Amino acid sequence: MSTDVLEAVGDQPAERVALPQMEWVTPEERLLLRFYRQLGQAEQGFMQRAIEALVLQQRQG
Repeated sequence: MSTDVLEAVGDQPAERVALPQMEWVTPEERLLLRFYRQLGQAEQGFMQRAIEALVLQQRQG
């Protein structure tokens, strides 16, 4: 059994990077995320287009 260790390929930036503040997810949002992740790629694409259309519709009216 080998005990060799691979080094990381990428470099970390020397300066600190600002990360967005974490937000809590509600139980309803968690359920939607779980449902979405179970969809296939085609179904996820359909959902994305449907949600984008709803957002555009709300902005216009």
